[in-house]
Amino acid sequence: MDNAVLTDEQRAEQVVKELARRQLAKRRLIHFTKHTHPDYQIGWVHNDIAMRLERFSQDVADKKSPRLMLLVPPRHGKSELASIRLPAWHLGRFPHHEIINVGYNLDLPMEFSRKVRELLRDPAYQVLFPDAQLDATSQATEAWRLTKGGGFKAAGVGGGITGKGAHILIIDDPLKNMEEADSADRRQLLDYWYQSTAYTRLAPGGGVLFIQTWWNYDDLAGRLQQRMASTPNADQWQVVRYPALSDEGYEYRDETTWEIIRTQEPLDPVPENYTLLREKDRALHEDRYSTKTVMNFKENMFPRVWSALYQQRPVPDEGVYFKKEWFQFLPTNTITHDHNVYTAWDFAIGTKQQNDYTVGATVTQDPSGSVVVEDVHRMKGGTFDIVESMLNVADRYMRVGGGSYILGVEDGQIWKAIEPVLRQRMNERKLFPSIQVLKPLSDKAVRARPLQARLDQRKLWFLAGTSWLEDTLQELLRFPGGAHDDVVDALAWAVRLTLDNAPRRVDPPKAVKSWKDRFKNNQRTFMSA
Repeated sequence: MDNAVLTDEQRAEQVVKELARRQLAKRRLIHFTKHTHPDYQIGWVHNDIAMRLERFSQDVADKKSPRLMLLVPPRHGKSELASIRLPAWHLGRFPHHEIINVGYNLDLPMEFSRKVRELLRDPAYQVLFPDAQLDATSQATEAWRLTKGGGFKAAGVGGGITGKGAHILIIDDPLKNMEEADSADRRQLLDYWYQSTAYTRLAPGGGVLFIQTWWNYDDLAGRLQQRMASTPNADQWQVVRYPALSDEGYEYRDETTWEIIRTQEPLDPVPENYTLLREKDRALHEDRYSTKTVMNFKENMFPRVWSALYQQRPVPDEGVYFKKEWFQFLPTNTITHDHNVYTAWDFAIGTKQQNDYTVGATVTQDPSGSVVVEDVHRMKGGTFDIVESMLNVADRYMRVGGGSYILGVEDGQIWKAIEPVLRQRMNERKLFPSIQVLKPLSDKAVRARPLQARLDQRKLWFLAGTSWLEDTLQELLRFPGGAHDDVVDALAWAVRLTLDNAPRRVDPPKAVKSWKDRFKNNQRTFMSA
């Protein structure tokens, strides 16, 4: 209706509604988003994220040091809420606060910075938050300030932010793609940078907001979750996964704890404090990507890409490189005198938590060429610890394997450092296993191909009921996206040994002579007489 022909009563009603909208926008992040971005498509997931971001913002104001991790598939509006609307809304309410936004490089945080700054310049924003005024002397895109002392800083991973503080540290997609996520060096550098640079910028009681696609079980999101689970004094994160397809069941939110509960069957009755978010096998945001479209994504992607990029499960439960259905088990030890026994070692020096493990994988090979994994010895330690472990394992299996035992090692700098100590201890212990030095292969996937083939051909078994079995199987299923691959490397070398060395030949049993053979022999004896 044309405003010129409105009655005074209708104009008054419009004013009341506008004032109500403004009050809601000031109090609620999702209403602020609607108010400043009318075309933004809002679904239940955005209401859920906004609700959590609101609590996060208030906890920062209350100096509660909140830690919030949101794992969301791409192109679902996560950055619009977390990296643009939240900073603008939070600075409007707390204009003395400082915010640092970090991405895998500087480009995206700079774009977020521009958009937040333009929001603050908008007259409609100024009506809501008149105290959030840009400082005319500090309005550069990379870093700008407010007259009340707060501000916004854009940074790329690895970039310098010394001298900058953060009441809120936002880390939005710190890894560019799966290639970066699969690089152990890149993951380690990101972790070091987070601990030594980004984390140290937090103001007392400040909050960290982590929002990303969970690429790798051992990326920064994965490591933070592992530390939380293993170390009581580590930061305790609220971790919320939003899979693109609800293939784990019906999703409910417990309104008391805000935990998302997943059940294979619908709850009947639904508890009073539960809200149904979506049914099983439904898309995360139907208005943007329908269930049919999401299912099409799934059919056109490698399982690991789909599981990590869209489902926020970096490793599919069924495995990618090694399939769960390939695993076979034997109930008891089966070593006999006609088996070859091999122990292959993958070395790592050091005892710190972030160090890899040294692993010795022992397998047996029967005359048919079938392989059984008898033992996986995993440890951390220095050269002398490793040498003693190598000889202890060798001593054990040289005794039970009838003497046919080979110890395999990868050629390289660690082996060159270990070899003199090993030779000395072999002389001292009078223990002399055969040693086979393996040519190193830098590509771990190529190295693991023979192991993969043996499992696929159902020519490899695991000894059941062992203490090492569960960790070994989990590492195989997570490869190459897991936190560790030391067991995979050692098993791959062990299988390589079985291929380089022929199975032991077993002579067929001698035939029992019949009475005719005995008669012929006796007859020849008689004739010769």
